[in-house]
Amino acid sequence: MKNKLLLFFFVGITFNALAQEKETEARGTIKVQKTGQLVKVLFDDVNYRLIGIDQYGNPMDSAVVEFQMQVRVKGLFHGESAKGNTLSREMQLLLNTRDQATKIYFDKIKAKDRSGRIVDMPKFSYSFDSRNDDSY
Repeated sequence: MKNKLLLFFFVGITFNALAQEKETEARGTIKVQKTGQLVKVLFDDVNYRLIGIDQYGNPMDSAVVEFQMQVRVKGLFHGESAKGNTLSREMQLLLNTRDQATKIYFDKIKAKDRSGRIVDMPKFSYSFDSRNDDSY
């Protein structure tokens, strides 16, 4: 009788452990991407658009609502304004005639943060030869 009770006890513990293991297998992990305030704007020279970057490094594609671009092409200074985050057709044609070491200046950038507020972003420049941007 004692052996049967002992055997029953061990079988019960084994089934309990297996049930707990299956219960943890059904659980998943929820990954939450942190989103923060808009901190800077970068120029995407492949798609000719401006992209907002939040404090965690996440891109915000539709953050920029308007901006101004200035560039010197073949000794002549050109300035254009644009609504939205994409360079206008005139700006793109202008950049197609640029020299290799041309620097573009972006200022008067207005962007929409995650809460929907319009904020002024810092001006910056982009150089095609070194592939980096910096404030001016």
